Amino acid sequence: MDRFEFFVKLPRNEPGDATFTSAYLTKVPIKADERVLDLGAGNGARATWVARSRGCKVVAVDRDPRYLPFARRMAREGGAGHLVVPLCARYDKLPFVEHSFQVVLAEGAAMRMGLKNALALWRHLVPPQGFICLTYPGVVNKKAPAEVRAPLEARMIEPLGTLPEYIETINASGFELTHQVPLHADLWEKFHSENVRHAWALLASGEVTEDDPAVRDVLNESRWFRRTGRGRVFLQALVCRRVR
Repeated sequence: MDRFEFFVKLPRNEPGDATFTSAYLTKVPIKADERVLDLGAGNGARATWVARSRGCKVVAVDRDPRYLPFARRMAREGGAGHLVVPLCARYDKLPFVEHSFQVVLAEGAAMRMGLKNALALWRHLVPPQGFICLTYPGVVNKKAPAEVRAPLEARMIEPLGTLPEYIETINASGFELTHQVPLHADLWEKFHSENVRHAWALLASGEVTEDDPAVRDVLNESRWFRRTGRGRVFLQALVCRRVR
């Protein structure tokens, strides 16, 4: 079992929910005739919600093609089948021309690329005054030890940083930070609780064993958050407006 097989039946494959997305997106003006790019779209739930709430077209991109039929069905059943366009592509090699979108959403998609690299690669997709809205994890204390950092950094290409460091990176990349929203610890806890229940159900059914890599990683990360990470790491939504 891989991460897709584990998470495909769950609401999300990264922490958060519609209230979290709404909390930062409410500060971003989106007109019905503008396009939004949703990177790391997964099963299409977020793209469907954005399309319905803003009445705009959303291109829902995930790097795993197995998500596409789920995203199409989610959009169709959510009344946004005519607005959501699912697509499979690599996040570092997107098939779009300059200024294709007014807004780029990336909840979790930048983790495997690095904040600076993600902003550099996606910057041309939005026009001046357009927005890149992404979520990114960090540490409260810059000197946080390995036991605080390791589980998240295992899925990243660079060490966790602090919020001031991220703001400096944003400013140096041709953007300004116009709004930010932290993911509440209770939502993070809810995400892990859902994962643990799902893992236990899979184990109880005999569908997987305890040494399954995806199940093991999910359970280890959930234990880490509850015992070590809670209050010492953060997940921040960063609303970045292109200024040059």
